[in-house]
Amino acid sequence: MVLLQLISLSVNILCLIQKVPQIYQIYKTKNVESISISSVLLEETAYTLILTYNLWRNYPLLTFFEYIFLFIQDLLLLWALSKYATTDSKEKDKLNDRSTPLYGIAIFCLYLLMSLMGLVPTSWMRMCTIFVIPISATSKIAQLQTILINKNAGQVNRSVWIIASYNNFARILTNLIETHDKSMVLNLFVSLILNTSIVIACTVYKYGPIRKSKDKKKKKTT
Repeated sequence: MVLLQLISLSVNILCLIQKVPQIYQIYKTKNVESISISSVLLEETAYTLILTYNLWRNYPLLTFFEYIFLFIQDLLLLWALSKYATTDSKEKDKLNDRSTPLYGIAIFCLYLLMSLMGLVPTSWMRMCTIFVIPISATSKIAQLQTILINKNAGQVNRSVWIIASYNNFARILTNLIETHDKSMVLNLFVSLILNTSIVIACTVYKYGPIRKSKDKKKKKTT
């Protein structure tokens, strides 16, 4: 049990800084290349639903502590994306512009405020968690697709996804032993696979597209 407590503690500590490297890199480089705004918006949607649901249920703070900081960090990430995103007429993802992240920030904060004031229907609060798994998975697929299409990891910070993968693995262990919640384990397992895939994609395309080896040596002329 002590080991499980240490694992849970490590998850909480890492979640405090999980998105900080990505946010810092964006502000340092003023570049959001290969970062999918739609992915961040979907991810923040999942965090918002989980956070408000736990607050509505009045669950102990330690059971959802990390989501408070993940929610805040994604808001900061969206602000950074709105500041440095550029509109490209050739960009297929219409969400990649400066205004969309700001709309997202406003909607997420408004939804949190409404839930705290008890203005969100009880029927919705009871069923909203079923959407977390597909939303969370779609957010990661969107980021993975962006990297694979561009064949460039750009400003995507690999350490962020390594931390996320570790957190998924740790939470799978704690849920299997403590809660036996199969739906939560399934969600975490899917997230682990997708987060690990993004780590691999970032590693492969860290320096841009894989370049073919130089032309073969010319045959000697006679």
